[in-house]
Amino acid sequence: MDFDKIRIGMICGSQKGSGTVTWVDGATQTIYLTDLNDNRSFEVGLEEIVDDPQIHNHDDYYY
Repeated sequence: MDFDKIRIGMICGSQKGSGTVTWVDGATQTIYLTDLNDNRSFEVGLEEIVDDPQIHNHDDYYY
């Protein structure tokens, strides 16, 4: 995913889980996410973001 396409408030999937973007650090290209289930905050690098147009939680299923 291109770094300039990531916006605060959007939902992103990553190798660490899905979450809502709360902060974007352009200097280090780090994205800070809040987990959709328990509001736990975590950070991921740009390379860890999954470029998937249909984001799902761990409990969701593709239909």
